[in-house]
Order: sequence, then C-alpha cells, then structure tokens
Amino acid sequence: MGFWEILVGSLFLMICILLILIVLLQKGKGGGLGAAFGGAGSSAFGTRTGDVFTWVTIVLTGLFLLMAVTTNLTMRPPSGTVVRPIFLPPPRAISEPLTVTLSCATDGAAIRYTTDGKDPDENSAQYSKALHVEPGSTIKAVGVREKWETSGVAIGAYPKVDANTTAAPFMEVPTTIPAGPATAPAIPAVPAAPTTAPAIN
Repeated sequence: MGFWEILVGSLFLMICILLILIVLLQKGKGGGLGAAFGGAGSSAFGTRTGDVFTWVTIVLTGLFLLMAVTTNLTMRPPSGTVVRPIFLPPPRAISEPLTVTLSCATDGAAIRYTTDGKDPDENSAQYSKALHVEPGSTIKAVGVREKWETSGVAIGAYPKVDANTTAAPFMEVPTTIPAGPATAPAIPAVPAAPTTAPAIN
C-alpha cells in the first residue's frame, strides 16, 4: 500500500470518528451525549448550539461521502494478473551476441527487467527498446500495470557456446557378426552295439 492510499484511509477514518461524535453530542429526544456531562453539549456554542452542530454535521456528511468514493477508487483490488513477458528470439545457447526483444500480451503493461541475476520488481529498469545480449547472459523480466497484480518472473537464459568446439566423433557400431570356423570339429565315433546275442549254454 502506497503513501496516497495510507493518507486517504487515515482521513476517511478521522472523518468517520468526528461524524459519530457530532451526532452523539447533538441534543435529541434523550438530551444527547452532552446531557450525560451536565448539559455541556447544549451550552458549548451559546444559544446557537443546534445550528452550529447541524452545519458541522452537514459538512462532515459531505466529506464522508466524498472520502467514501475516493477510498473506493484508490483502494480498489487488482483487476487481474499481468501476463508473463516473452523473449524473441527464445532463450537458447548462443555463440555470438544477438538482439533480444521483450513483449507482454497485457494491454497497457510495462516490462521491468534485470541482467544481474536478481528478480525484477516495479523499481527495476523499464524495457523500452531491444536489448543487446552477449553469450552467457541471463535476462529476468516481469510485466507490471497499475492496479494489476505483477506477473511471474520470466527467465531468458542465453548460455555461451564455443563455435570452435565440435561434437565427439560418431563411433559406428558393427552390424555384422564375424563368421565362425568353416568346418565344425569332428565328433568321436561311438562303438556300435553287437548285432547278435551271446550263446547261452
């Protein structure tokens, strides 16, 4: 809450209290609050006490209505949340400087950004033109709009890539299996069983 909201709220509270006291001090059917203190309320302004209190009540009532409208306008809750900013070109590894633009889809929203790694806020630098980005830089940005909730932090990381670095050579995996020996080893012969049964005496 800013200074203006605090000031308006404090004035509105003071007017409410004064209006309550004036109404209680006025003489009514029960004598008013002044009767409880020995009639001080009826003699504080001489014979014209009723007229003075009436005009003070009218003025305070007008101020009360004015401050009620003002407070409603200045302390209105946020209308929505600002859309998170986007980076063009999108964040990626780069080998040389490039120009990056930021945009926000919320109409009337401003973009605040940082390049030192800290999260941006409403006091950070305001985006106005394309940024010159060096390899290894990181941009953080938020969208802000009065009476709206600030967007989430958008992070654009552009890590450095060495242009002279090449990828490791590709090792081709063999797709054929070496052939085995041309001939299989010989299997020892098994003696044949006798064809005739031995004679029984």
